[in-house]
Amino acid sequence: MKKVCFILILLFTINQVVSQNRNEKAFGNSIVFKSDILQEEREIQIFLPADYTKNSKKYPVLYVIDAQRYFLNGIVFQQNLAWREIAPEFIVVGINTDAVKRRNLFYKESSKFIRFLEKELIPDINTKYRTLDERIYFGWEMAAGLGIQLFANKPYLFNGFLLASPTHISRDRLEMVSKMLKQNAQDDLKLYATLGTVENWATESMSSLDSIFQKHPVKNIKWNYNLSDKENHYTTPLTTINEGLKLFFSDYGPIRFYSIKEFLDFGGIESLKKHYQTRGKKYHISEDIHSDTKHYLLLQAHKENNFKIFEELMPEIDGKTFIKNYYRQARWFRRFSGFYLDNNRLADALEILESGLHKFPNASMLHFAKGNYYKIKGNFKESRKWYKKAIQIARMNNEPELEKYTTEMKKQN
Repeated sequence: MKKVCFILILLFTINQVVSQNRNEKAFGNSIVFKSDILQEEREIQIFLPADYTKNSKKYPVLYVIDAQRYFLNGIVFQQNLAWREIAPEFIVVGINTDAVKRRNLFYKESSKFIRFLEKELIPDINTKYRTLDERIYFGWEMAAGLGIQLFANKPYLFNGFLLASPTHISRDRLEMVSKMLKQNAQDDLKLYATLGTVENWATESMSSLDSIFQKHPVKNIKWNYNLSDKENHYTTPLTTINEGLKLFFSDYGPIRFYSIKEFLDFGGIESLKKHYQTRGKKYHISEDIHSDTKHYLLLQAHKENNFKIFEELMPEIDGKTFIKNYYRQARWFRRFSGFYLDNNRLADALEILESGLHKFPNASMLHFAKGNYYKIKGNFKESRKWYKKAIQIARMNNEPELEKYTTEMKKQN
């Protein structure tokens, strides 16, 4: 009897696991979508960002054709980069396809599949989930050829098109693209296409497509064609998704300037404010200048010893409050207070030092820096007091700066 009960429990458990695996993937959920246009049921995979249920944010959406192969690629991209704010989190919608049916739906019956996207799937996703009007299409092979038709005939459906090894770029589709570009379309669109040089069956048609984009450039349409001798028919999806998403989200990550000249050529603080306002409106996030950009700018001004730019930046970015809240190491307070000291701005130097000491009361370098501050003011008694405290902390922690501190202290005696 016990053996029979055990077997029944085991069978029930296996059944539950199998049932669950049919409907839930390792990442996201799998749903069955009934399409009146296609006259069939389609398996659709949905991935929601980890914090989706914890906030009220809206998200961009990546639509992945042939999701049975490529669904995870979009997820991996954001898992690697979203935590560093290089790319936003986004919803991934995967459309699983049948190897036989796709050959008709992506070419001869492409208008039917496009209607399915436009009239059924996209509206349903927008109704059920918090989505932005930022949609990206990914397709490989025939699905990439379909993406070209979508771009030409329905440019409002997607803002980005990631096209891996496009095939079936027919004369009709080339004419559609040419006509669309000649009309000087107003939509802001980005396309990234990859083809391996070994894919000789598609190089001629893609060359023709590339020529059309070159002949009819449109300011708000970015076309990137990567004809690569390192890729083949089966590796292009990896490159296309990674590079294409980087292109599409190129305005999201914090800007870093590697010289003050680069910053000024960009347009200075006003252009920077405008960039982040546009970014904020697009992604429904803060319109403030990103904290990392503020850090890079202050750091670059210090590196180049450009106190004029540093001084101009500080009120624009509420610099003293930023320094107080952003930095988690005492050395930054020492660095910026020292920059003020070097430029005879004693009151500002003291304010930064006090802020740092409040945050890092046991940082010997800040006590030593305050000793330097009083030394410059000519108050040697107060200077020695702070040097003494720096030495005490450094000795207790066995810090290598101890010798430097004691040497300076001796000079004061």
